[in-house]
Amino acid sequence: MRTSPYMNVPAFEIGRPAHFPSKHGAAVAREQLREYLEAQVGEDGCVRGQCESRVLESVLSLHLLEQVGLYPEARGQLESYLRAQYIDEREDPLHAVLRRQALGESTRRDAQAVRAYLAHFDHFTAQRKRVMFSVLMAVLGLTPFDPELTWAEVAGGEEKYQSWVNVVMASLRIIHAMGCGHPEWVSPGDVELLTISQSTNGAWEKHLLANILALLALRHFPLRCLSLQNGIGLLVSAQNADGGIPFIAGLEIFCTATAGLALAGAGSSPALLHRMADYLVGEQKRNGGWAYAEDVHQTDVDDTAYCLEFLRAAAPVRHAHAIERAEQYLVDMQGSDGGFPTFVAGSKPEIAMTAGAINALAPNCEQHAALIARGIRYIITHQKADGTFERSWSLSETNAIFRALLAMRRLPECASGLRLTVELAEEYSLDYLRRSQNVDGGWGQRAGDASDPISTSYALIALSHFDEPTTIECGVRYLVRQQQADGRFLSIPDQAGPRPIAWNVPVLSEIFALLAFDHVLAARPAVAMPIWKAMASQFSSMGMEAR
Repeated sequence: MRTSPYMNVPAFEIGRPAHFPSKHGAAVAREQLREYLEAQVGEDGCVRGQCESRVLESVLSLHLLEQVGLYPEARGQLESYLRAQYIDEREDPLHAVLRRQALGESTRRDAQAVRAYLAHFDHFTAQRKRVMFSVLMAVLGLTPFDPELTWAEVAGGEEKYQSWVNVVMASLRIIHAMGCGHPEWVSPGDVELLTISQSTNGAWEKHLLANILALLALRHFPLRCLSLQNGIGLLVSAQNADGGIPFIAGLEIFCTATAGLALAGAGSSPALLHRMADYLVGEQKRNGGWAYAEDVHQTDVDDTAYCLEFLRAAAPVRHAHAIERAEQYLVDMQGSDGGFPTFVAGSKPEIAMTAGAINALAPNCEQHAALIARGIRYIITHQKADGTFERSWSLSETNAIFRALLAMRRLPECASGLRLTVELAEEYSLDYLRRSQNVDGGWGQRAGDASDPISTSYALIALSHFDEPTTIECGVRYLVRQQQADGRFLSIPDQAGPRPIAWNVPVLSEIFALLAFDHVLAARPAVAMPIWKAMASQFSSMGMEAR
């Protein structure tokens, strides 16, 4: 599930000066946005980001309910949701095809359009995703089941997967075997795994797509009818007000940590920040890490890095033990090549995760200098020729760029031999940001895409730590113009899962915009101490840490 922002701010010292003529406009926009975001914090300190409905899960849920003949009202609401969706087929051929199929409007070219779309997957999980959608297309009747499909290609050898990937793959194997008319291919272990996944009081791991696939598999086993009925009931309970089904049922921890970082930089009260910090500490797992939402057991580097940075900024004494445990969690996740994976130690590293971990650990540089140097080396050796990086859990190039740039600026003294290489890598990324800026001042997800607020926010976070006054000035003006009358920001979906399928939690647009204003307004010719230290000093002087 994943993004990144001011989570990185506490972990760096501002470098070269930047001067922006429109700082006043940014300050006014930030104040209005701060008030809006503070109102999103609940009494328990949580920011409960609502995940929007998505066509993929809605189509599969409708198909499931039609197959089992249950919940006619929910089926009608799903159909209404799908009929109300406008989808630009040039931008999103997958969801356009799925919507047409669900509504009985498919054409002969639809299966070919999906195959062409899947052929452009450019991620290390691409083969697994192609197999997944090959099975789903057959489930929905777009193509026949392929009996020649070989699961060995996506087994991953000794690689360990996050919990929901195991459930998804077990579900797909069962669905494929039954669809091909070979029930003898079904592993009893797969059936048992799916049965267990439906035995909780809420949607398992809050991962609705994994739950839907498990239910589509379990419907083939009458003896598992109780698990099936329970799972379908929980699925229907997650239906949004618009009638659709979202990708996940919650993003509380991710939203709270990132919002906390943004509000800390914007000057929110220590009392509010402590309430948010207390909430997050209550959600920390035994291994020291955090998951993306409440009641999710699978921890990850991304959320842990965000939470660690926020706790260090808002309550370094109050939650010193939680900070220490989170640091150890991240240290244990680094691979021998210096990179960090998202979920499971030993899995393939990712640039954005590596940068996030470095930024979170950097304030304790003396202890982690060698780790940080190895991580930075991993980042710069995996930079693309155009200055970009693999995009990880964001669809925007500027997300991975800003995280990587902030991490590179944390190069420890013991790795001074990398200095020139780091500066060259920085210039490559800065050149990409200059070239990809649109005439309206904003940035899109990729060079040539229309501008959107969240991609622009990412770019401004990166640029505000370099001497780029003209580029930043245009970007700030664009972002200020996008603010709504109530302080909000509306943007396109940026999160990806399963990668690269987009999903959206609207409050993230506000969070990252506030983070961008924080960075822009914090940039100044000289800083005596990192922002995280300044925050901690301010809170301590107010007597908050003694409580």
